[in-house]
Amino acid sequence: MKSIIEKKELVKEDKNNFEKRLFIAIDIPEFIKDDIYNFTVALLKEEKQIKVVSAPNIHITLKFLGNINTGKINKIEKAIKETADTFGRFKYEINGKINAFPGPNNARVVFLEIGNGGRQISEIYNELESNLSMVKTRKEKRKFFPHITIARIKNKKNIEQLVNNHEMDSVDCLDCLEITLFESRLKLQGAEYAIINKFSLK
Repeated sequence: MKSIIEKKELVKEDKNNFEKRLFIAIDIPEFIKDDIYNFTVALLKEEKQIKVVSAPNIHITLKFLGNINTGKINKIEKAIKETADTFGRFKYEINGKINAFPGPNNARVVFLEIGNGGRQISEIYNELESNLSMVKTRKEKRKFFPHITIARIKNKKNIEQLVNNHEMDSVDCLDCLEITLFESRLKLQGAEYAIINKFSLK
């Protein structure tokens, strides 16, 4: 029995060595990440049930890929590059408005909205979905909404009052210069993100 368990553990470990947990995002300048984090910590200091996203992990998610076999990463990178080569660089705005998924009255994810530039980000997402589908990557069923996740809630919570009464100062004229492929490494203290590759917009 012991040998069977050991073999199962070895198979699981071997599988993990050949897979990476990946997502695609637009990264944000470090000083903006710090500002967002400090704003969120101050905003939610009395909310013990809400977990604030750490500053290094703040970004605009385009697509979560999940566990991907390392042999497929090259194809994914080509799909991202094709997408990046289609779009010119542009500016976008974090408009400061707070919102939540699936909604403020039953929130699980708290986020900041993207103002100007949101349309271009959505266009990048649509092109990315199309190119990734060519390498057999499943399309999202949910409608894409550009945003920056700032906190997560384990059990759904009504935060309508918080959403309606608070707002972060808007940040405009941020440059979107590239698309980034990240690896999410799960640690005991939470996820750590590592950059796999960057793809410059034209």
